[in-house]
Amino acid sequence: MSSVGRLIGDRLKAAGVRYVFGHPGGEVVELIEGFRQAGLEFVLARHETGAAFMAEAMASSIGVPGACLATLGPGATNLVTGIAHAYLDRAPVIALTGQLPVDRYEIVTHQKLDLRALFAPITKWQARVSASNAAAVSDRAIHVAMRPRRGPVFLEVPSDVPAQDAVAVATIEGTPPSIATPGGDEIARARALLSGSRRPLMMAGLDALDAAPAVRGFAKAWSLPTILSPKAKGVLRDDDPLCVGTIEGLGSARLYEWIAERDLVVMVGFDPVEFDRDWTFAAPVIHVGPLPNDDGHYPATVELVGDVAATLDALAASPAPKDAASAARFREEFRRFVRPERSGLTSQQVLAALRDALPEDALVSCDVGYNKSVAIQCWPAYAARTFFVSNGLSSMGYGLPASIGLKLAHRDHRVACVLGDGGFAMSVAELETAARLGLAITVVVLADEALQQIKAGQERKGFAATGTTFGGLDYRALATAFGADGVEVRTVDECRAAFRDAERSTRVTLVAAHVDPASYRL
Repeated sequence: MSSVGRLIGDRLKAAGVRYVFGHPGGEVVELIEGFRQAGLEFVLARHETGAAFMAEAMASSIGVPGACLATLGPGATNLVTGIAHAYLDRAPVIALTGQLPVDRYEIVTHQKLDLRALFAPITKWQARVSASNAAAVSDRAIHVAMRPRRGPVFLEVPSDVPAQDAVAVATIEGTPPSIATPGGDEIARARALLSGSRRPLMMAGLDALDAAPAVRGFAKAWSLPTILSPKAKGVLRDDDPLCVGTIEGLGSARLYEWIAERDLVVMVGFDPVEFDRDWTFAAPVIHVGPLPNDDGHYPATVELVGDVAATLDALAASPAPKDAASAARFREEFRRFVRPERSGLTSQQVLAALRDALPEDALVSCDVGYNKSVAIQCWPAYAARTFFVSNGLSSMGYGLPASIGLKLAHRDHRVACVLGDGGFAMSVAELETAARLGLAITVVVLADEALQQIKAGQERKGFAATGTTFGGLDYRALATAFGADGVEVRTVDECRAAFRDAERSTRVTLVAAHVDPASYRL
């Protein structure tokens, strides 16, 4: 006989899970023990939200479910932000929490919450685990999480259940859904639109990640200038002449002005959650994606629903290449525009120095705020799934925990995170997590002692800067306190030296770069 905890652990391990991130309470210790017996490693995070971010980053980077665990009551509520992030960024995460014992749930009030109702708006499916349904529920949870669109599921585990003997049930083998290729008529219509256009544009999003070679081949065949979503950075190499920029980053208003001049948009794998503004363009749209354009964020003249890579390969046959010269000129002008010169050290210069220090296959996460805006636009990504960000929810506190999940999944890769000092303060305790695990992560804090993006909004409206500034930190002392190395830099040369040292280090390195916030004001 296997305990429920062990059975769930075995099912997770069979699905490719190796780590469960979380913060324990007395109600989940039997579940953790079951996971240990199954060969899963429980990673203690310093906050449940960070645990969910770690699970999501790992899931998004390697394509298997992530797993996170919290106790009942406040443990579960702390998990909510991270799971909401996974929901809006379409990441397959199995979220488990404890709950009151079954026979006491109706008669007590202490820490009593309807957790399935709490998680219902931010998960694809919710279930309560029992000894009799544990096998079926575990199998279905994994299947639902991985089914397009991917996303988190929630399992509520009453505290008396994990130690019970599970009813033996054979593993249900989930069969991946078959994805067809659009028919010849639709392909012909799309090709006719492409051939007849003079200023076409491709926009690639989240669902293009698994089709990166086809995206590149299609862009090259037609000489299509391409704009990426933040989640799709690297699908087209940043140094590819056809890679124009990234929406929702620094200078996006200018990108949208340029999009308005196009006479055709090929929308490849774009999820509506990736847009931060309404679609107002008049150009016809070719929708290419694994799912129909049911969301209606943009109107589609032609819908090519099916396997994205196969569809793009079909469209790349017999191309009529376009003149990309004007797009190349805009690309160079735009890149100069978002990298302005300022009197002090700029975040753009910090990112350039970090890029020079890291290999092309390094993995980088960023936080939210102006640091996200500049990283989205100015971080050169050279492969898909090497840049990670909270985009749909845009949650501060994401960058540092995400880098921990990435490093555990890719111990042979260099990993860094780029944070603002506001988001860093929300997750600073996870420095200890990274140090405890012996992870050589480079943590870059763009320090300007303010929530600059909100402060700038106050200033634009003529308001006083209220509640958006704070005191500086002794970053060296803070790093030491958490078991990491710390350095503060104020010049480009100091940045380069710090990043070179971090590249050679086997410890967590915190680099606090004191930057001029004027570089965000374009």
